Amino acid sequence: MWKNKVKSEKGITLAALVAYMFILTLVIGVLTTISTFFYANIGEAVNSPKYINEFNKFAMFFATDVKNYDNATVTNNTIEFEDGPVYTYQNNFIYRNDVRIAQNILGCNFTLSPYTVNTVSKNIINVDLQIGRNAEDSITQNISFTLRYW
Repeated sequence: MWKNKVKSEKGITLAALVAYMFILTLVIGVLTTISTFFYANIGEAVNSPKYINEFNKFAMFFATDVKNYDNATVTNNTIEFEDGPVYTYQNNFIYRNDVRIAQNILGCNFTLSPYTVNTVSKNIINVDLQIGRNAEDSITQNISFTLRYW
């Protein structure tokens, strides 16, 4: 009678309990890892529009001036258009003449290079910007502008 009573009781064994706990720990670990990556990437996506806005403000002014002038003097952090505005990168800001047009600029580099196709030569100004509050969550924009050539 005692043997029949033990066999008929339904329950969980120690081996099954250990297996369940192992599987549960593994699933929680995977979900934690996925959650960590998800929230880290969401933080970057949330900050990006703020920084892109600063690039757009700069590009709006700069594209207009590039199309209106055919000659510019370019140094590492200054662009001076002939008889026109001067763009300066200084202390994490970009200035057009003396007016601040972009902020949170971690790095800015201007380069001027000629580009020749057949017999037509064009001057290209390359702008390399690093925008953000710190280097970890910054974004980098590199764009080339063609000076007026006609």
